[in-house]
Amino acid sequence: MIRPTQLLTLLAALPLAALAQSSVSTDPVGFVTLSTLSNSDTILSTPLARAEVFRGSVGTLSATTITANGTPGWTASTFVYAAGTQSNTYYLRFRTGAKAGSFYTVTANTTDTLTIDLAGDLLTGASAGDEFSLVPYWTLGTVFPASTAGTAFEASGSVASRKTEIFFPDSTSVGTNLAPKTTYYFSNGAWRRFGSPVSTAFDDTVLVPDAYVTVRNKAFTGAVSIAGTVQTKPQATPVASYATGKQDNYIALSFPVPVALRDLGLATTDSTSTAVRESASVANRIDEVFVFDNTATGTNKAPAATYYFRGGAWRKFGSSISTDFGGDLIPPGTGVLLRRGVDAAGPRSVTWTYTPPAI
Repeated sequence: MIRPTQLLTLLAALPLAALAQSSVSTDPVGFVTLSTLSNSDTILSTPLARAEVFRGSVGTLSATTITANGTPGWTASTFVYAAGTQSNTYYLRFRTGAKAGSFYTVTANTTDTLTIDLAGDLLTGASAGDEFSLVPYWTLGTVFPASTAGTAFEASGSVASRKTEIFFPDSTSVGTNLAPKTTYYFSNGAWRRFGSPVSTAFDDTVLVPDAYVTVRNKAFTGAVSIAGTVQTKPQATPVASYATGKQDNYIALSFPVPVALRDLGLATTDSTSTAVRESASVANRIDEVFVFDNTATGTNKAPAATYYFRGGAWRKFGSSISTDFGGDLIPPGTGVLLRRGVDAAGPRSVTWTYTPPAI
């Protein structure tokens, strides 16, 4: 929830000549504060990105490497995470071209070449001249720094007495209603992972831009403040489905303003690539979008609304089937659970590409 007195503030774009071979303009930047209620679960995504450190274009590319145009003059391994010395993990995000919106973790770099982890994807369609940015991921330590204990989250006294917990979803297992993959809590000056040694810090744990996390507070209300860059280029998110059963996908909504459901582009006329397919009827909903209410208290909350696409419009389960709910607003800094139905073509992944609204 964005408080009225803490609305996004945009600053004028500034030259970025130092980051690329020609003078370009940065994306707008801003500031958002999100509330996390006491005795409640809050679905949270990062509505702004961290500042890019380089913007350029592709010179050449191969299976997993990209050589930048010009002479960027990077220091070797400067974009590679190294515990204790390099706390940032970087990703390459395509800004233009067939792969616009797709992002990949950087695993190595030379003075002008990047090696990326495709995580099973292919660079098919990417070509010379495509524009890309290098951006550090948000982490537990940058979204919830130690200095914000008592404001953004509540520190825990011990592993047995966890006050604020952050659940990362299981985005790799098959099925629905999956338990969280990992649980983090803050204790003794750092973020710890439940089930790991209490002496190990996990502040550098990455929050990926296309999946949300769940913040669970006990008797504490938090205010998570995020300053960063507005995404003006597409966001591409893979959505999984299987031939054997339904599949939950945990989708972050990385924009700083409310957006109407119909404007998210989840349902398109292309039935082979759309994230949400047309349902036959209210009783036979193929794909469903679950939206949660971060202003309501409670843990393990049921969805506040369940949407499905039928007759070329968005319908809401439990409401009139003749009403189009495409105008319902999805708040910023949150996420939706997309439950894909059985897919005869599965297992497969389709790419949902969302272009943020102009701000």
